[in-house]
Amino acid sequence: MPLILLFGIAFDQQGNASLPVPVIVNDNYQPEARLLTRVIPENTMSPRQSRVSFSRWDDGINAFFIDYRARLAHLQSGRCCTVSGAELEIELDNGLNYGPWRLRYQNTLWRGPTGQHGIYTRSATLWRSITSWRAELLAGDSETTHTLFDSLPFRGITLATSEAMFPDRWRPYSPWIKGYAKNHAEVTLSQNGLILYRRRVPPGSFVIQDFYPSTRDGTLVLTVKESDGSESNRYLPWTDMPALVQQNHSSYELVAGQYRPWRGSALPRPVFVQASLARGVASDITLYAGVQHSERYASYLAGAGVNLHRLGAFSTDVTWARYRSSAQSQEGSVWRLRYAKAFFDSATSFNALFRYYPSGQQYRSLEEKITYVGEERAWWSDDLPYRLLTQEFWINRYLDEDQSLSLRYTQQTWRRLAGERRELSLSYLLTRDNFDISLWLGHSRERYSRSETTLGLTFSLSLPALPGGGSPSLSYSHNRSRGSLSSQEIGLSGAMFPDYSLRYQLTAMHFARNASRYDASLGYQYNAGESTLRFVQDNQASEYHLDISGSVLLHSEGVTFGQAMSDTMALIVVPNSPGIGNYQQFGVTTNAKGEALVGYLVPWRANPLVLNSWQLPDNVSLPETEYSVMPSKGAIVKAVFLPAERGEGR
Repeated sequence: MPLILLFGIAFDQQGNASLPVPVIVNDNYQPEARLLTRVIPENTMSPRQSRVSFSRWDDGINAFFIDYRARLAHLQSGRCCTVSGAELEIELDNGLNYGPWRLRYQNTLWRGPTGQHGIYTRSATLWRSITSWRAELLAGDSETTHTLFDSLPFRGITLATSEAMFPDRWRPYSPWIKGYAKNHAEVTLSQNGLILYRRRVPPGSFVIQDFYPSTRDGTLVLTVKESDGSESNRYLPWTDMPALVQQNHSSYELVAGQYRPWRGSALPRPVFVQASLARGVASDITLYAGVQHSERYASYLAGAGVNLHRLGAFSTDVTWARYRSSAQSQEGSVWRLRYAKAFFDSATSFNALFRYYPSGQQYRSLEEKITYVGEERAWWSDDLPYRLLTQEFWINRYLDEDQSLSLRYTQQTWRRLAGERRELSLSYLLTRDNFDISLWLGHSRERYSRSETTLGLTFSLSLPALPGGGSPSLSYSHNRSRGSLSSQEIGLSGAMFPDYSLRYQLTAMHFARNASRYDASLGYQYNAGESTLRFVQDNQASEYHLDISGSVLLHSEGVTFGQAMSDTMALIVVPNSPGIGNYQQFGVTTNAKGEALVGYLVPWRANPLVLNSWQLPDNVSLPETEYSVMPSKGAIVKAVFLPAERGEGR
């Protein structure tokens, strides 16, 4: 596709502007129209994503950082079999960036109440992104992708396509998450206890369109932390969409490594290899296949995905496995159907997943084969050979800009075995100007056991603002459950000081049978970290906690301290201008040298870094207070704002 240049600005046929490229041929100038036309070969054009040239992807600066979290706890207990004393745990996330290379080492130091102590490694990896291939090369500890086979933790080498590097138009089924903020707020998304995304939003409704969950399924938690100290949570069921690849493009994964079970596990650690490939063979059709090989195990997968546009998208595949267990050869297959539909007019998303296990077969995934070792597992507790059908459904419905409804239902049935496993969760959230209401209904049933139903109600009310700043929030929750103790909870939380840096929370819980629990915490968020004091008291024990977190960045111009960071971050520099805040992270201002650390940037996308212009010193004038960066994954990008008298902002 040629490109036409008008008055020094280049446009493609869709009207997207880009910078001229150095190789230019076939000039044509028309003096009467003052029009210069330059035809540029397509192979010299810079690729683009979301109207931004790929050439803006920034590997950041060379630097070393330590992200730390220290937890000190002291327990005084009157319970039997419980040891009183102090416990200490320090988690360190260490990183070294050199050009496009990323070295990460995560370890934990601990000391128990009886004096025992130790140190262990959580993970160690060396990796880099290969932008021309839209892929990542990694050596060390990681997990396989979850698109075709189930995700597996491993230690080894992998080369895999990074879909986060694809243009947005190639990812039409990424989740759009809507919410509502009463004030300027900090929004976070977490999954399985890990924060994956963070950004600041203005008052009113917001939509998150650049978030890509890291695992195939698992409930997402959307947390909206208001600037006045109040906080609300919403739980969103999630599973990934059917495997679809753009026409004439491919997505692949190559893995060779050793299975890595959880720390302290005595499970086997077999070596395995895995390969998968998905190819868009037509505008709406994707074909994919994969293979897994390990000691005494082999499985093969083949399937197809179809985009039905208004009717949604689906994929279907079959996986066949053969392995040896209890000195016998076993084999079996499983058929899978996935469906997804997004109703943008009504802001609703629907997902469904079915797995069918044919009769008379003994299918196991690789992890099931490792976990359920036939020689060590009693026959009566192994129900996998009798599986018939697994059904999973997820629905997210936004009723209004401040109302949402979420539903998840799963069911597992077996052949020749009585009973079935069911699990249902339903949640509703309503947010108004000064109160929130949350309802939650859960129902679960296991084979050979009674069903259990739990009903929860939470009401939160914002109280009038205090003279020192901040609006306290009063909350009440009631949980009733058949089969376990019911509970009631009342709490008071909020923030103080003009910058809301001091946060407090008081909670009293009452359980059935006259059991009570009291919880009080006081946290202070400062420029170089965050500290929290907490006291917990119940009928038989008392606990004291001190939590400290923060980060240290070593770079060519010195050392910068900051709050706990994510893997992709920015170093903001406003030379010799301390005390300047930004709109990306609460409680972060420039230090004495004019430096500040901001975390949770979205890799491969444009991230605006905006300074709080009201905090600029009287003698400092900045031509620009906003800097847009496009970091590669794991990068530490540097954004320098130069005062007007020294030059324009960069």
